[in-house]
Amino acid sequence: MSTLIAPTKSAKTAELMTENWLRNVFPSDLYTVTGYAGTSADTDADLTPSVVVEHLHPQGGADATPLLVVEVSDRPLSAADIEDAGRHAAAGVRDFWVIEVKERRVHVFRDPRPDPDATHGSSYKQVRVYGQFALIAPLAAEIHLAQVVNLLPW
Repeated sequence: MSTLIAPTKSAKTAELMTENWLRNVFPSDLYTVTGYAGTSADTDADLTPSVVVEHLHPQGGADATPLLVVEVSDRPLSAADIEDAGRHAAAGVRDFWVIEVKERRVHVFRDPRPDPDATHGSSYKQVRVYGQFALIAPLAAEIHLAQVVNLLPW
């Protein structure tokens, strides 16, 4: 288990920039964009996402799975962190992003599938790493592109 470390000012800024961009992408009458900036110092950092996008009114209550979960990291991802992404896959999150502030890149995890060899019983079959000048978009809003550098502080 890792030692809990308060997020840096850069990480908090990246969280807020990402949250603000997602609020512009997802209309508030259909979606909720919830930011948890700065809470990872108070709780287990491995269990607290930075930003979550969900349907405002899930149909029949069954579609309560987040559309997008974003975590912001002050340190490079380790193999254990990537394996831990499987908990989001097990929960059915189709789009999971990890923003590495210091490395200036975003890891995008998509296409969750059952995986008996994974720690959490599921893993992502599509994992891509985007550099700071790449364009990315949420699966639920593919026409809304953002350049990774616009989600990062200078």
